[in-house]
Amino acid sequence: MSTTEVQPVDFATLEKAADAAPPKAIDADRPVWIFGAGGFGQNLCTALRSKGFDVAGFIDNLNQKSTALGLPVLDWPTFSAKVSNAQVAMGLLNHYVGFHELLTKHVPPEFAGELLMPWDTYEVVHDELGWRYWLSRRSSLLPYLDRIDAVARVLADDTSRHLLYRIAAFRLGLDTPYSTYLSPEHRYFNEFTMKPGAITYVDCGAYTGDTYAELLAEPEVDCRRAYLLEPDPQNFKALVENVSSTRPEAVCLPLAAAQDYSILSFNSGNGEGSTISSGGDLHIAAVGLDQLLPNIDVDMIKIDVEGAEALVLHGAERMIKRCRPALLVSMYHNPEDLWQLPELLFNLCDDYDYYLRQHQFNTFDSVLYAIPRSN
Repeated sequence: MSTTEVQPVDFATLEKAADAAPPKAIDADRPVWIFGAGGFGQNLCTALRSKGFDVAGFIDNLNQKSTALGLPVLDWPTFSAKVSNAQVAMGLLNHYVGFHELLTKHVPPEFAGELLMPWDTYEVVHDELGWRYWLSRRSSLLPYLDRIDAVARVLADDTSRHLLYRIAAFRLGLDTPYSTYLSPEHRYFNEFTMKPGAITYVDCGAYTGDTYAELLAEPEVDCRRAYLLEPDPQNFKALVENVSSTRPEAVCLPLAAAQDYSILSFNSGNGEGSTISSGGDLHIAAVGLDQLLPNIDVDMIKIDVEGAEALVLHGAERMIKRCRPALLVSMYHNPEDLWQLPELLFNLCDDYDYYLRQHQFNTFDSVLYAIPRSN
């Protein structure tokens, strides 16, 4: 599928296409090479080895190191000259470069072996790799295409419906070109969310204040009050430093937004990608927005909390009904976010319009915009 071509939204046909093109199987009798020697590639190597597969080495065009995990690291020209008819597993999973670009720009056209994408290998090593954002087995997605279809019918414009369809097709391995697609609208602050006048803003997952800085740069918006929640200690320190130099009246809170008050284990991701985890190395305070701001009128809430978005929405039910804020909700941290988060919002938000836009490669940073209709 072309990244610019508008496709029909037909989830029944998509299910048939998936049945006709099952995931590629790993040949246990042949060595596996992994394209990408970074974190995900090395995790994949360890997972494959634990399942008894023979991993021969890594392919990495940057080639900054000659070995990884005791295995050779070759660039593509060297690999192509030394190895023939190999099976290569994609060992990259991030939002920096789309899979389609990696395949077209880096894999030599003369490569005649088998290329396994992350959704192929995840079928075999899902338990060993564990949670990897939206990555899932087909059995975790195909049975829910009817619910995704129902979500698509509620979305407010054709663009949103087509994007939801293509996200599902991409994650089923049927639309790799979509990996490079980016919506033209600015992330978070765009035609859906920007209304002239003074607003109160809540940022759940404020990171170092980058999104808040973007809001302040919007000429039509006067952000009178802001509540910025960030539980990661390193990020929070940077957040306070960044905000104090620009808008000292903003309130920075070293908290995680959640359903209600609790102390949670927290897995620090060295800045980006920190998550709540039962085996986390830190303990943090979490709080529901209804508890934190019970009487504050709020106009806009951004929620990007590494998979806990549903908990935050549950913890803000009274605020949503009382204030009817615009909601900017990330929906790529879990496979089930494609249907569960929209369904939750449809139940919570009365008289809203919903728009889906894609802001980073490989379906990372898919954002659902819930916008209250004018009374």
